[in-house]
Amino acid sequence: MNLFFQKHHRLLFYSSWLLLALAQAASTELIADEAYYWVYSRFPAWGYFDHPPMIAFLIKSGYAIFHNELGVRLICALLSTFTILITESLTERKNPFLFYTIVLSIGVLQIAGFLAVPDTPLLFFTALFFYTYRSFIKNTSWKNILLLALAISLLFYTKYHGLLIVVFTFLSNIKLFTRWQTWLVGSFVLILYAPHLIWQWQHDWVSFRYHLFESNVSGYRFSYTTDYLLGQILLAGPLAGFILLPAAYMYKIKTQTDKALKFTLIGIYLIFLVSSFRGKVEVNWTMPAMIPLIVLSHQFLIDKISWAKPLRIIAFVS
Repeated sequence: MNLFFQKHHRLLFYSSWLLLALAQAASTELIADEAYYWVYSRFPAWGYFDHPPMIAFLIKSGYAIFHNELGVRLICALLSTFTILITESLTERKNPFLFYTIVLSIGVLQIAGFLAVPDTPLLFFTALFFYTYRSFIKNTSWKNILLLALAISLLFYTKYHGLLIVVFTFLSNIKLFTRWQTWLVGSFVLILYAPHLIWQWQHDWVSFRYHLFESNVSGYRFSYTTDYLLGQILLAGPLAGFILLPAAYMYKIKTQTDKALKFTLIGIYLIFLVSSFRGKVEVNWTMPAMIPLIVLSHQFLIDKISWAKPLRIIAFVS
């Protein structure tokens, strides 16, 4: 039995993750946000008032197969499994059982594993972006140029927060701006994203105006900042955050991809910390930081096994 588990642990982990996500997707009622996005899916468009069209497209695709809760969540459940798979591939040094422990200790990943909300595909395309970025900086071939441009475009079509991921990644590697291949990637992204930009232009840039000037604007309260800080610790666990966050910050970067991940992790947390002085910040707005958090904390804990021991208990409880 142990030999079988050692040999097939990856298949067992990912198949179990997917089956659990599908079971939850089929057996629980839609939450209000999912019903809201389901309505979007009934009216296909290149954009909507407060979101790009990706979540509506994913819901519509799954609902065409199953006309029930499972159909609404089907594609998101599949993407969540591939998110974990791609994230594992981003770890340069491998300790699969430590990786599983970290993933299982983050409760929000299990919730995002089946809900049809924008954060689920956002996590997937964030992981895909870093995967294609790593390939691009190793070899600026036409294939990698096109794949990176596609990943960025899909990220932007999912949630506007995707811009932060790309900005912080390229700020971590300023030399990329001296390469013509980088500008070519940007050109392809502009072409692929043009339908949404045209939709915004036709609708008086409604989404951008809403997010930049209307949403999250109120008189400052000290609780906005304290709630944000506490919320981020809980989002990264809830208990595991006290281990994973310090581990990720303490990891000394060794590759350009590590640097991009760390810039993104710190940048996202700082941006929304500053935003908390403008108004209330929703806890889930920092969800893209989960990918760098998992990878960097794994790389640190692989040499600090004593740190990882409490995670096993937390993972079991989660």
